[in-house]
Amino acid sequence: MDDVLEQLISQIEPMDIKAAGECYRKLSELPIRQDGNLSYLAGRIAGVQGTLHPDMLKKAVVLFAADHAVDGGENKSKGKNSKADALQIATGRGAINKVAHEARAGVLLLDMGLEEDISESQGVQNLKVMQGSHFWGHGPAMTNDEMLDAMFSGIQIGQNLADEHYTAVGIGNVGERALLTAFIITAAFYRDQLDDLPDHMKSGDTLVKLAKLMDQFQLDFRNPLELLRRAGAPDIAAMTGFILAAAQRRMLLVFDNAVTGAAVLLARALCPHVDDFICPSAKYNEPVHQMQMKKLKLKPFIDAGTITDQGMGSVIGLTLLDAAVEMMNKNI
Repeated sequence: MDDVLEQLISQIEPMDIKAAGECYRKLSELPIRQDGNLSYLAGRIAGVQGTLHPDMLKKAVVLFAADHAVDGGENKSKGKNSKADALQIATGRGAINKVAHEARAGVLLLDMGLEEDISESQGVQNLKVMQGSHFWGHGPAMTNDEMLDAMFSGIQIGQNLADEHYTAVGIGNVGERALLTAFIITAAFYRDQLDDLPDHMKSGDTLVKLAKLMDQFQLDFRNPLELLRRAGAPDIAAMTGFILAAAQRRMLLVFDNAVTGAAVLLARALCPHVDDFICPSAKYNEPVHQMQMKKLKLKPFIDAGTITDQGMGSVIGLTLLDAAVEMMNKNI
């Protein structure tokens, strides 16, 4: 492991269990029963910030943009669709811009690996390390340098936000074919438990083929950085670094769909203390997301319906954190 990365991970400390427990105790003693989800988040906030009376959260949504498997045979748009989505956000016309504004959260878009370029502007940074990741079935998705460059960009962004006194961040993704990447990374974490995969993935000899593929391409969850290099993408690499930085700097982090969930799996494989800082938000009717929730032992708070990307679920989670802060300051 890179020495700087290893040092950062060593600096991630668990949350304050005593403060979290005190928060839960005081909420349980109230004469009126509080919402269970908000109580859970309140304990998490108390544990991370070390106080039962937190200040109003300063919030941001960070969107990591990259196209995946650009040489995988299914790349029909050549990045045009994801560029159009990114440009809508960059110009403030995306749905996420409007929702984040209502939630009093800033939006930051990072081009980590879109196949087509977008110009930098206010709230948009070009941190591109490649023009989209390679298909893992043809060889490694990234070089080691590309992976580390993306990870350290994510770390730097996380540390910058902490320096600017942000206390809660949500993450999201923009890009094409990202769910395919999220699936193979998530499946690797089930390598020794393939029978726990959803029933529709067990038809015929699907599990046997999947196991052979993971063995052939050396996709091993016990070596998360190598798994990321072989099967990941620059946006997931940057998210992984960002999550580690958020935990190091004691920021609450909300994630939503399967792409962001893949980064959470990788980050917690690198440092189990990450669990103390992450919060799920939305429940998606999508198998990969559900596999991740089972592996992470998390229960999302709300039904997201058909909203699956661009950080929409994470923004909803940030508003729940706001509600938990209000509940703490009103009742404790």
